[in-house]
Formats: sequence, C-alpha cells, structure tokens
Amino acid sequence: MAVLDVIKMGNPLLRKVSEEVGKDEITSPEFQQFIADLVETMRAESGAGIAAIQVGVLKRVFAMEMKKNDRYPDKGSFALTTVINPTIEPLSPEKVEGWEGCLSIPGIRGRLKRYKKVKLSGLDTNGERFEKVLDDFSAIVAQHELDHLNGILLIDRMPNMETLTFQEEYDTYWNV
Repeated sequence: MAVLDVIKMGNPLLRKVSEEVGKDEITSPEFQQFIADLVETMRAESGAGIAAIQVGVLKRVFAMEMKKNDRYPDKGSFALTTVINPTIEPLSPEKVEGWEGCLSIPGIRGRLKRYKKVKLSGLDTNGERFEKVLDDFSAIVAQHELDHLNGILLIDRMPNMETLTFQEEYDTYWNV
C-alpha cells in the first residue's frame, strides 16, 4: 500500500464532477490497489473520510472510517466503509449544525448544517450493491465525501464565512 498525495483547495480538479466507475473496473487489480491506497492515505492523514478526487482521481469512490482520531476526539467510531458510485438520500428533513474540516483544506474548520440521518447506497469493493443507514457524524462524513465527488467543498455549504477559522483559533475560541 502507498500513501497518496492529497491535493489542496485551489487545484482545479477539486471542482470537477467525478466519473462513474464501471462494474468491470471495480474488480481489476489496479482499482483494488487504488482503494487500498486511498484507505491508507485517509488513515495516514487522520481523516474521517476521503474521496478519490482528493488524490487526483476523478472516480466516484470514497472511504470513511472513525476509530480513535486526534482530529475528532469527541466523535463516536464507525467501521470502514468504502462506497463506489454512491448516492445519499436524506431520511428526515432534520439537519444538525457542526464543525467540519477537510484534508484538502488543511488547518481550517467551518460550521455548516448537514442532514442528521441518511441512506447511503452504492457498490462495495466487490461490486455488490448495498444500502446503509447512517446518522450523526457518519452521515455528515458521507455527505461531505459525496460533495467532493460533485466538485463541492465545505466552504460552498457554509451559510456565511463568520465561522471559517484556522485550527489554532478553533481550538482557542470555539472548541471550548
């Protein structure tokens, strides 16, 4: 496995819409290696999730996982989920407001609202269709990663820029 380079805000690729992954491509050794590298990169960067576009690959795939994580010490854990050609359906109109960070916008946090409970659908790493109900932080992470696949960054979802803050100021003034 390899840790891939995470591209940063300003790179035009982050604003592109990613392409569907063909069913035959999923089981190829190259794509399976890419998935392993994507997960390794997420873990190495202490991310809760990562989308393929964040490592410069315009494919509709993301991974998410929460174990003990210094970037999100107060968040509950959830198992590794890798989803190919994902879709998300809100299961209620209820939204929660919270702070988000992004591996492609390092050292920055912003406050925004996301759906509290969603149904995540897509293909697993074997190309099999699955559905999973997510709530709270796992639902937020999935929505954040799907946004990446559609060329959307967290700053695009912020209602205003008043809470856009560097990590150091977040730790000092907001994370109390």
